[in-house]
Amino acid sequence: MGSREIISVELTPEMSEAVNAAVSSGQFGSAGDVLLAALDQWQSGQLIYGYTLDEIDRLIDEGLESGEPIDGEESFVRLRNRFIQEFGDKA
Repeated sequence: MGSREIISVELTPEMSEAVNAAVSSGQFGSAGDVLLAALDQWQSGQLIYGYTLDEIDRLIDEGLESGEPIDGEESFVRLRNRFIQEFGDKA
């Protein structure tokens, strides 16, 4: 890992207790390790191009509900034909 910056954060008493318990149990070596793990988990929720898992699930559902899939080659043929209709055979 590269250089690090020290940042102070205020935690509720309950959060502080949870962090201290995680360190005391030996699960983490320090409070900083607990917070780094929490940040890593948060970042993993921002999976692809900033989309969350819920957003990805919604997009998949939207795609499935949009109709029957079209073969890739057939799709390009349709796009090419629409282009020719709109702009002529300039390609």
